[in-house]
Amino acid sequence: MDLAKSGIKILVPKSPIKSRTAVDGFQSESPEKLDPIEQGQEDTVAPEVAAEKPVGALLGPGAERARMGSRPRIHPLVPQVPGPVTAAMATGLAVNGKGTSPFMDALTANGTTSIQTSVTGVTASKRKFIDDRRDQPFDKRLRFSVRQTESAYRYRDIVVRKQDGFTHILLSTKSSENNSLNPEVMREVQSALSTAAADDSKLVLLSAVGSVFCCGLDFIYFIRRLTDDRKRESTKMAEAIRNFVNTFIQFKKPIIVAVNGPAIGLGASILPLCDVVWANEKAWFQTPYTTFGQSPDGCSTVMFPKIMGGASANEMLLSGRKLTAQEACGKGLVSQVFWPGTFTQEVMVRIKELASCNPVVLEESKALVRCNMKMELEQANERECEVLKKIWGSAQGMDSMLKYLQRKIDEF
Repeated sequence: MDLAKSGIKILVPKSPIKSRTAVDGFQSESPEKLDPIEQGQEDTVAPEVAAEKPVGALLGPGAERARMGSRPRIHPLVPQVPGPVTAAMATGLAVNGKGTSPFMDALTANGTTSIQTSVTGVTASKRKFIDDRRDQPFDKRLRFSVRQTESAYRYRDIVVRKQDGFTHILLSTKSSENNSLNPEVMREVQSALSTAAADDSKLVLLSAVGSVFCCGLDFIYFIRRLTDDRKRESTKMAEAIRNFVNTFIQFKKPIIVAVNGPAIGLGASILPLCDVVWANEKAWFQTPYTTFGQSPDGCSTVMFPKIMGGASANEMLLSGRKLTAQEACGKGLVSQVFWPGTFTQEVMVRIKELASCNPVVLEESKALVRCNMKMELEQANERECEVLKKIWGSAQGMDSMLKYLQRKIDEF
């Protein structure tokens, strides 16, 4: 039903740009200087709809911002619905922007209430949307939303956000607890890093969802597999760790890590393989390998002595000393420590500054820093994985891990 026939009128404020008066010597903009998009939108409004709000009427959030002098958004957050405006859509528009979306009302009116749950469906919708809007200005936020949806279908244990100049990878494991690492999680991280290495990302930001950064290896997963065939499964697990660590060693673009909480075992060992590490004040770091009943991994036998000295490295690797965020910063494991309340904001400000740099300069600078370390790290990774395979394949190694888990159960 058309608005002209229904008698429904929508009162909207006069354009804040046209109605702006001269204040403190600044003249209001002339109509010919307005954006062509806004002019086109005004031409399509019916005369009875374009009536001015009466004096004393309540202003919606957008109109209030316009009255205070800030310019409202010009590009819509959702694509415009072609065709006449219906009464159902007018209802969603008439309640100060708090009604239902006219785009969703149009979908419901057409009977389109189901959402595609496959990557193919998302891709088809994206293609159709681009074809329909080919002659209209394109909003980058919509493209970002499609990428987010595709990422959600592609990964189960991580979240990948492609942002301007960088890729954000967040650990959010569903196949393990406390963002611990099993072969599935490690493969997803490797896949996301490979994609970031090939696209236009200048760097990668690695962080985690929740209050824990990473609890290292998923021992419950490993023990379940080791009870079947120790020799075969220990080889597979050692190979998974080798490939995972080598991905960090060989990655050419800068990797920035935002540690929001505890980093334990392999979750702490991979930090020196990254380029910058920022930590939340509440984060702490521990590598209690002897308590786990296993040997060190993640090239920690090489990198820890390099950055913090032999004595401190042995304290962490042999006795499992726990470091606070400030202690880790003092020993060189962490670059900076930020207050928990502003941690995310501090990280994003610095990430955007780095992402504004020349990508060639970033990549070449990392290559110069790491050029003499790559072969040494790959050899260290190989040695560590061979020792892990030997320990996991033995009865003593299996007993040590079972005792560790039993102690944790008793403590709980």
